[in-house]
Amino acid sequence: ATGSTVAGWDVRQRHTDTDARRANEAVLADLENGVTSLWLAVGDGGVPVTELATALDGVYLDLAAVALDAGADFAAAADAWFRLCDDKGVALSETAGTLGADPLGVLARTGRADDLAGHLEAAAGLARRCADEAARTRALAVDALPYHEAGGSTAEELGCSLATGVAYLRELTAAGLGVDAACAQLEFRYAATADQFLTIAKLRAARRLWSRVAEVCGASPAARAQRQHAVTSTVMTTRRDPWVNMLRTTVAGLSAGVGGADAVTVLPFDAALGLPDAFARRIARNTQSILLEESHLSKVIDPAGGSWYVERLTDELARAAWGWFQEIETAGGQAAALGSGMVGERLASTWRKRSEALAHRREPVTGVSEFPFLAEAPVEREPAPAPAGGGLPRVRRDEAYEALRARSDAHLA
Repeated sequence: ATGSTVAGWDVRQRHTDTDARRANEAVLADLENGVTSLWLAVGDGGVPVTELATALDGVYLDLAAVALDAGADFAAAADAWFRLCDDKGVALSETAGTLGADPLGVLARTGRADDLAGHLEAAAGLARRCADEAARTRALAVDALPYHEAGGSTAEELGCSLATGVAYLRELTAAGLGVDAACAQLEFRYAATADQFLTIAKLRAARRLWSRVAEVCGASPAARAQRQHAVTSTVMTTRRDPWVNMLRTTVAGLSAGVGGADAVTVLPFDAALGLPDAFARRIARNTQSILLEESHLSKVIDPAGGSWYVERLTDELARAAWGWFQEIETAGGQAAALGSGMVGERLASTWRKRSEALAHRREPVTGVSEFPFLAEAPVEREPAPAPAGGGLPRVRRDEAYEALRARSDAHLA
């Protein structure tokens, strides 16, 4: 009920460097300068599983929460995490974070369902262990980012997250966990955009929706609370004139905090270009420090509550998302809806309509479709590891204009 007013929300920084030593340097710098937890890519697209100990060398695992993001390698990453805690003499009951198991998220990202049943079984096994030994660690992540990044609307993102969460509840209760214990194993991840009020309403609607699902499933009132991790949107960030991304991520971070997210990740302004440099990571973490320590955004419980506009928008989003969730359940659940192409087709249709608005500048993009600085030299960064693909596409608001600019640059050259 008190939200984040006691200690503020969790400032969670993302790390995707595949070099464990460099990742460790960045991790320690972040923790020394205001970050309270880590979001670490492991396996394909991140630190090798075998080098997890190197990446977390010097990190006090009982103080800093760690959220693993290992994709299909989540079981191996979790084993490495358990071994690391054992080697350091840290009891699992003293650690916090999430193991990041998300089989349906992997299906959405890769389109591969060959071992979905085995992955769900492995995720349930991790949940049982966390419930028994690590009460502050959640085994599963309900990641809605694949649906947002495929061009889905806010209601579609919420509906897909609900369907995924229900699927995981079914698996965990079938594996022997009670409803309350199963709910405690889920962390939900949503995108935060520069559309301030829509982001605030999204997080408020997400909590309302999940509370209703948990209530119908028989969860106690305390267990119905939704643990939320908000991440600034990659769809809204631009590769040309990336400095404007600082403004976008600031508004998105503010919206996530006001909306009541438990953990917030502000992605560095140059993340779309490759591996962020030290300056970009510093700006990202300082953005949240200012919101918390100077603007005091965490000192008020639900600051948007009572606003007619926000309350109405929250209600409309919740109703639209519930309708989409019911369509998915009617189709057989999230796995079936992904496998049949139903989800992909719905998101693609939404993105086509939005692309039309972008093309005609009804949705302006500062620095890209509005006020472009054509003479600015491009910002160069070391390439980042390629993300998992093969499933739902990844879109960006700037992609059509970026293609035009690239053709122009090539012609001039």
